[in-house]
Amino acid sequence: MKPLPLLILMLACARCTDIPELEGRELPELESARYPKLIPLQENLGPAVDPVNEAAVVEEDLIARREELEKKSEELQNAEIN
Repeated sequence: MKPLPLLILMLACARCTDIPELEGRELPELESARYPKLIPLQENLGPAVDPVNEAAVVEEDLIARREELEKKSEELQNAEIN
């Protein structure tokens, strides 16, 4: 089946959809409200993070966790079983 007849059918079905009008549903306070003050995105996000330093911190954390797990593993392997 070619996609053109299917597309025409879908567009015809979409045309039959009843979409309610939204005009006039806003509250009067909302219509007269001021826009919020816009600030530059960089001020909101803070200083940029150096990916090299961030990777070094993560690597140190992972190495410390690995060493802890190796220590626990060695303790369990050397433990006496009743």
